[in-house]
Amino acid sequence: MFFRSRRLERRESPLRNPGLIFSAVYGGSMRLVWSLVTVSALCVTMACSSAREREVAAAIGPAIAGHQIPDVRAFYKLQSDQAVWVDDKPTSAVKDAFTALKRASEHGLDPGRYHAAALEERAATLEAAKAPGAPVSDLVKFEIDVTSALLALGRDVARGPSGPKAAQSARAPIDIGAKLAEALGKGALGSWPDPVRPRHPQYAALQKVLAGGGQPPDRVASIAHAMNGWRLLPDDLGARHIMVNIPQFHLFVRDGGKTAVDTRVVVGKEGDETPVFSADMTSVILSPYWNIPESIAEGETIPSIIKDPKYLAKNNLEVLRRSGGKAERVDPESVDWSKPEETEALSLRQKPGPGNALGHVKFMMPNRHSVYLHDTPAHALFDRSGRAFSHGCVRLEEPLELAKYVLGDDPAWTEASIREAMHAGVEREVKLTRPIPVHIVYFTVWADDAGRPQFFEDVYRRVR
Repeated sequence: MFFRSRRLERRESPLRNPGLIFSAVYGGSMRLVWSLVTVSALCVTMACSSAREREVAAAIGPAIAGHQIPDVRAFYKLQSDQAVWVDDKPTSAVKDAFTALKRASEHGLDPGRYHAAALEERAATLEAAKAPGAPVSDLVKFEIDVTSALLALGRDVARGPSGPKAAQSARAPIDIGAKLAEALGKGALGSWPDPVRPRHPQYAALQKVLAGGGQPPDRVASIAHAMNGWRLLPDDLGARHIMVNIPQFHLFVRDGGKTAVDTRVVVGKEGDETPVFSADMTSVILSPYWNIPESIAEGETIPSIIKDPKYLAKNNLEVLRRSGGKAERVDPESVDWSKPEETEALSLRQKPGPGNALGHVKFMMPNRHSVYLHDTPAHALFDRSGRAFSHGCVRLEEPLELAKYVLGDDPAWTEASIREAMHAGVEREVKLTRPIPVHIVYFTVWADDAGRPQFFEDVYRRVR
């Protein structure tokens, strides 16, 4: 397919350079007659082209002004409301636009979503139109559709495809129109949409894997799902931060680009899935009580008490009645556990100790899911390859290592003092001097240091 360069056409036009005419007609009389006819036809053609360009230019402004997508209006404002991809026909610049749209697959996205092939066919039709050329309305629509497709690709790469079930990205807002205009101005349109992609090295590594090809469809789906997960995270995860990757059953602490803690975890089982979210860890609770969630109390604990009246004593449980922000202990013998009207006003908690479901320490990161990280007495579960057994919170194999790290800003908290407080049997909350971002993610693929993708089981069946 051949697209003309506006710059060359205008520079070499006989209408703008009469010297070209004279050099073309210089010669014998027959040649002169032939050349005059040719030049006459050329002049008519160029005049028509010039008129068509003016018509297109006049029609672009009103079409842009009424466009519903702000990014489109912003882009053309930076172009002084001038057409980029057409004059009287598609220009050479549109080839780079098509190259960019086809790169959607490198980002785990379908080029068909951006109508790459259809736009290329339309360009060929517009190019082949006979004099006086394609209708102005067709040229204007094609112009704006190419821009809209490039901007849509940029938005999807920057923040994830939109949709009724799409998650909200935590990335800072990006002026997609300005970024596209910048790429165009630098002659770097072929690299679009890389200027707006997430800054995380993992994203770039996975993009490289897809660009290299050769991955089976199921693995492409895993990579695409992971890349979209990176789009939802902030570009700045924190100079030091904690990341829990659910399918990997692992927690990592990163500090200054290096791994400070690396430990296995247990995550939520099916039906009690650990949610994906980010929050700041603000405190550590040593020798914690376990306040049993209402759903667990109703579904598991109370039925166990009804079956075995000694269940409370065996499991070191207390019965409380909460009212007006206060709690008072209740004699369990005074409760008819079979009557919901009596039990619904009560709450249960497990005292600190070796049998406590939270172990000896929990790490608080206030969030709407009421999820936190904690120790556990059930250490045998860490020997299993699949570790989805909890009610949603994240159990740690090495809680002491994490406690040493997060309390490390305070020299008073040595390993010995932390161990002592963890086993004191008296609950103690310690506020962190600096909150630490925690990111709980769901990536079924992770690129190793050499850029090779490592795949994990899709434990919650979220990859399609």
